[in-house]
Amino acid sequence: MRKISYESYYDKVYGCFLGKCIGGTAGGPGEGRKELLDAPLNEELLHSALPNDDLDIQILWLELLEKQGEKITARDLAREFFHKVPYGPGEYGYFMKNYACGIYPPLSGKFNNRYYKNGMGCPIRGEIWACLFPGAYELTKAYAEMDGSLDHERDSIDAEYFITTLESEAFFAKGYEDILTLIEFALDKIPAGTKIHSALTDSVRWYLEGRDWKNTRGMILRKYGHADCTNLYQNMALTILALLYGKGDFRETVRLGLAVGYDTDCICATAASVLGIFRGAAAILGEDGMTDTGLVIGVKSDRREQSIADFSRDVCVAGMSLMTRFEGASEIYGCPEFTPIPTSLTPEYTVIADYEGDPLLIPEKITSVNLKITRNSGLGKEPLSITAPEGAAIVNSYERELDMAAGESRTLRLEITTSPDATVLRKSNIFEVKIGGYTDDFGLMGGIVWHRYGPFLMNNCDLYKTVAPHLPYSEYVEVPEGLTKYDALRDFHLNGFADINREFVPEAEPFLEVNPDGSAECEEEILYTGEDLFDLADIQRYEGPHTDYLVTTLICPEDRRVEIALGHTSPYKLWINGKLIGGDERSTWWTCENRHYLVDLKEGENTVILKCAQQSHSARYSIIPKHESGTWLQHYDIDCKI
Repeated sequence: MRKISYESYYDKVYGCFLGKCIGGTAGGPGEGRKELLDAPLNEELLHSALPNDDLDIQILWLELLEKQGEKITARDLAREFFHKVPYGPGEYGYFMKNYACGIYPPLSGKFNNRYYKNGMGCPIRGEIWACLFPGAYELTKAYAEMDGSLDHERDSIDAEYFITTLESEAFFAKGYEDILTLIEFALDKIPAGTKIHSALTDSVRWYLEGRDWKNTRGMILRKYGHADCTNLYQNMALTILALLYGKGDFRETVRLGLAVGYDTDCICATAASVLGIFRGAAAILGEDGMTDTGLVIGVKSDRREQSIADFSRDVCVAGMSLMTRFEGASEIYGCPEFTPIPTSLTPEYTVIADYEGDPLLIPEKITSVNLKITRNSGLGKEPLSITAPEGAAIVNSYERELDMAAGESRTLRLEITTSPDATVLRKSNIFEVKIGGYTDDFGLMGGIVWHRYGPFLMNNCDLYKTVAPHLPYSEYVEVPEGLTKYDALRDFHLNGFADINREFVPEAEPFLEVNPDGSAECEEEILYTGEDLFDLADIQRYEGPHTDYLVTTLICPEDRRVEIALGHTSPYKLWINGKLIGGDERSTWWTCENRHYLVDLKEGENTVILKCAQQSHSARYSIIPKHESGTWLQHYDIDCKI
């Protein structure tokens, strides 16, 4: 068993969170800038404090442990996050929408989270687990796994475990001179061959080859770069860059974390946290001349905005409590008197929903859910009921009584679809599970019903206006600048065009519906999409450039101003309630929020028309109603008419 004195333990925990706060504040103003920011640090900023989600969420995790004890679950973490975090950028917003729809960890981090599931949101909140289990990195794994699964998938979760391992071991290192050894040690604990493992391994290799930090930064972006400034791979690698090239100097490490750009608050905060454990608070406050700026808390917390020192003492109390309850934990000697955090209570049952496919409620489709029920205590028969929400129905039979002993599990297979008389497809569909006096739930997210009109087809010129069908036409084919006559003719034969500005049906306001006129293009086809992101090429059968009109009716519970975040790769036009909201003629990289529009939805039905111009093999779109407050939170109570 490893042993550490309370004096050293507290000094390193305090150093860790000093680094977190100072680094996060220093890097905060540069967050999102992707150019080199090779400049001196702002000394004044090092002695001030800004709210930072990197620390905010760890404050909630500590509070949860202080209330419930060590046997917290991912569902417990998710509940705290959902109810107490008032902002929802990126993966946070997707997690919250999933949670509101009854889609819980680990699926809440993967489903419908296309752009952010490999983000930095969970690797930046692993310090709490390392500080609770110094020198016992194995014990951090279950907590990091639960934590990361809320809003991320595998590589991000592994990155959080990498950080907790590195920081946990740093408590027993000789000093910064062990940094390479500890990085290699932590790398051995995450799966080899993964992209995150390769990114970190290559970053170390480039450093050892003697490259300067700017060249290493360039190589990181060349091999692991992503347009999203918060993407995991480049930012974790840039964190390692700051640690290695900073040579153990606190200011230079933070300066480099800012100089490399991208998610600079996360890079600076994480690198400075690692260095804070190596150096300890005494050195950071003394030799480095830093300041305990106090906490500025941006979440709903019962904790006072105390000093970082006081917060660190609270972390140590939780750590001292936990290390007496886990086999393999380190021993802290010379402890002051303290009141241990409570011992956890185990619920009578655990209910986990395992979905066969996506957790979606879509008309004319059966969604199968395997409901795994484990009895943790007690024995005997208990009545079971599962209540479907309005608009949904369980169409198969299942057991209505469970006779289970403690430790026994049972799996029920449920087949679910929309009710025959449903007229509304609700975004959130919560199924209540009752076993005796125990209550739990799971959910399905409602998809979107689209009425499609198209495909409307074009070629590169309309020859029928000038050339009769019995005459040779090749000489009349228009030759765009840069093409030969032969290229233009073969393009005419083999390709097509999609022009977002060509009106195939009358588009003058008020544009409320596409009126079928008897032509095949205007025959209505009903399509269903599940996740926010859909590819037009996947939901219709015509192969080639074309234009479609997609119509849906959103049902809002009240008059409400919303921000429509629209993502696209191909040109589009968007109408809501007969008004042209906006459009874009460009082809671009899909980000799930390429454009933002403030729109007034009315209570009840709102008609949405999306005109799509598929110009290549893929045309991806998404429409997400968000809060207008600037919190980035998504709405999950705007439903869809069937």
